[in-house]
Amino acid sequence: MIKTGDQKDLSDKLREKQKSKGTYDSPCLSICDYEGVFKQCATCRMRKAEKSAWKSGDSMMKDTILRAIGKRSDSSS
Repeated sequence: MIKTGDQKDLSDKLREKQKSKGTYDSPCLSICDYEGVFKQCATCRMRKAEKSAWKSGDSMMKDTILRAIGKRSDSSS
């Protein structure tokens, strides 16, 4: 799983895209591939609702989302 701030290999163009979307500090890699009932991204495991919440969320909200992604990732392995 990609963790916040672990995006050093991203291209400048991708970083600019993330800044414009408000997901620059999230696990999102801007390679969205949604699947399933919850519209969960196959790449970063974030759900559409979580990406929306991330953009305006405080650090507590972001931590909650990161924990939820971690639990999902752990259960899918």
